[in-house]
Amino acid sequence: MKTLAIALSAAVLSFASVGAHANSEFDKYDVDGDGYISLGESKANPNLMAQFKDLDADQDGQLSQSEFDNFEG
Repeated sequence: MKTLAIALSAAVLSFASVGAHANSEFDKYDVDGDGYISLGESKANPNLMAQFKDLDADQDGQLSQSEFDNFEG
């Protein structure tokens, strides 16, 4: 029973770590922490800035996390 509990705990921590890592890339560019990457914030990465208009699916001038998930950089 202890082995099962340890294995489940390790699995949960692994998934949490992966999720935190994925968000850390987004958070790196979302300098003001508003949950979006503006065109100005995208200038920190020339590849992101070059893809910005294509990534901005709803054309609102900012990238949400789901739009940023399509970034290939």
